[in-house]
Formats: sequence, C-alpha cells, structure tokens
Amino acid sequence: MNPMRLVWTVGGIIAVAAVVLALMGDPATRRTEGSAGAPGGPVPAPATPVPASSTTTPAPATTPAEPAAAPANPAPAPAAPREPVQRAPNAVDLGLDAKIKEATVVAGNIVPKKDAKTGEELLYADGKYEIRGKGTPESPYRMSWECLASASESYMPRLNEREIPQRVAMLDGKVVEIEGYLAFPLMVSETKELLVMLNQWDGCCIGVPPTPYDAIEVKLLEPAKRGGRHATFNFGGIRGTLRVDPYLVENWLVGLYILEGARMIEGARPEL
Repeated sequence: MNPMRLVWTVGGIIAVAAVVLALMGDPATRRTEGSAGAPGGPVPAPATPVPASSTTTPAPATTPAEPAAAPANPAPAPAAPREPVQRAPNAVDLGLDAKIKEATVVAGNIVPKKDAKTGEELLYADGKYEIRGKGTPESPYRMSWECLASASESYMPRLNEREIPQRVAMLDGKVVEIEGYLAFPLMVSETKELLVMLNQWDGCCIGVPPTPYDAIEVKLLEPAKRGGRHATFNFGGIRGTLRVDPYLVENWLVGLYILEGARMIEGARPEL
C-alpha cells in the first residue's frame, strides 16, 4: 500500500475511535439500562441546576427590506386638468373642429373686435393676441410670433401635455402671412425649402437657434435661386397655407408648423 495512503487510513481510524468515545462518555459514571433499582449500584450525582443567565440574548435584528428600485425612465405623470376658459357670448368657434394628430384642441375666448385706429375687423384671442384677416388667399391671417409660440404653454408632449389652444388650431389649413428671418440651406444653388423664424440665426453659431414654437418650415412653390450677393441674415415675408403638424421623436417635439405652397412677398427676395 502506498505509505501516504496508509497514514491517511490509520489517522482516519483513530479519529473515528475518538469520536465514538466522546459520544459514549466515561463508563465509570454512566448508568447502564436497568441498574437504577439494583442495590449497590452507582448512585447518580444530583444534577446541578444551571443558573439563569442575567442577560437576555437579544433577538437577531431583521434586515429591512430594500426599497424597490425606481424605473430608469419613468413615464411622465398625466398633466393636471386646466380650468376651462370663460368664453364671451360672442366668442367664435373657429378651429374647434380641427384635427391635429396627437393633440386635443382646447376652446379659448376669441371674439370679434374693431381696430380703434384703422377700423379694421380682427379677432382678439384670449385677451392678448390679435389675429387679422380671414384666412383666405385674398385676405390671409396675420398674427404675431407670440401667438404661435404660445402653444408652448399647453403643448409639451415630453411632459404629457398635449393641448393645442384654439387660437393656434384655427390657423390650421388657412392661408397666413408672416414676417421673420429666413434661413436657407447652405452649399446649394437653389432651394424650395427654408425656415422662417422669429430670431436671427445663421444655421450654425450666430444668433438664436429656433424652437418648434417660433419657427416654420417653408415649402416654396418656386425654387429660390442664389443671388449675386451673400447675406448672413435675410428678413422678409412669406405667404402660404399653414399646417399645425406636430413632429415627435420619442415624445420630443422637433417641429410644429409647416407652410405649404408658399411664396415670398415683396421685400423677401433671398440673397443666398
């Protein structure tokens, strides 16, 4: 037999014998079965009471359950309902039937009004915005950039707010005219698309970049050709049919307004 294996075997036998003896105890003091009433038998020593411990072992503390981890991208909470606008008896219903994708049209207080200086009939929206014209090719709507940008007060899809005010919805599908700064694509000889914006912006780093609320994507009927001079900023007027058409990317609003079939009006000839 291998000497190392012999050592392990003998050691194992000795260890087993030691365990058996420890379990059996001392034979001189162990009372065998049936010897309790035998005369002359060994009398067991009285059991010594074990004194109670003066200290109480505390119960093991329980580990509090860890709170559930919050989701990485929690869904936005539903927007709180807004109080309905108090409408005047002569308020118009223009735009309340507009169908704007992923949005709900909310009624406003839009009333007819006459310009005190010119006598022109106009619409006065929500006590703040003037909308002139009738929305036709002969008399396009003329509104301020502030009126268009006010959609941001209630239409913010990333915050689950999807209400379009009536003063904006009434412009959908109507002919409008607006002035602003024009931004053309770079490195092209001619283009049929551009941006008209509230603020100056060169398309890169000069000026204020537009937001979906204060810029309109324009689709021209006729291409704008490159002129003999170059202008960093162009300012002029555009006329066309306005579409309120939200463009979302994962609930982020990228675009809101499109002007179709547009033409540049006097004073808006491009100098690309």
